[in-house]
Amino acid sequence: MINKQFTDKINKWKEMPRNNPDELCRADNYFDTVLMPLSKEVFISNHSVEKQYYGMMLTLGTSWQPLALSISALKPEKVLVMCTNDTIDLLRRLKEFTGLDNNNLKVVLVDRSESQDIYLAMRQAFHEWNAYGEICVDITGGTKAMSSSAAMMGAVLGLDIYYVESKYLPLYRRPEPGSEYLKCLANPS
Repeated sequence: MINKQFTDKINKWKEMPRNNPDELCRADNYFDTVLMPLSKEVFISNHSVEKQYYGMMLTLGTSWQPLALSISALKPEKVLVMCTNDTIDLLRRLKEFTGLDNNNLKVVLVDRSESQDIYLAMRQAFHEWNAYGEICVDITGGTKAMSSSAAMMGAVLGLDIYYVESKYLPLYRRPEPGSEYLKCLANPS
């Protein structure tokens, strides 16, 4: 539930000037350091996931924030992040926010439009983790080709497939903080 204090901070963020790179950086930093922890609290309180996942596979695009929310809610023991050379720098923020380290995080560089890279990375992680417990995939991030490939491979492997939905604010190029929710996509078979 979003309280008045959270709403006030959202309004402060919305009112921040964004007329040059420095102002844009300050607004983005405020979003990440002030609003994301509050969004995480709301996100986790709104989601009771009954399954415990040993592994989680994710595609990383230009926004690390929704992935951080799903990792925080699902709390997997192992995480595979598939990213490109253009997005690998976002891993630092994802690791800091979620507490992931090199013992529970595996990173695979993929081509942004080559589905075979995603298939191979997911198949390898599946074979390494399957004996230890349930595995899921989050297709929120990455290019359309990356998330589509991850969804197809997730279906082939019989994984639960998640997506972080939110109310998107085009003017701010971010989701409305606190509007995010975790959606498990139904398997059509």
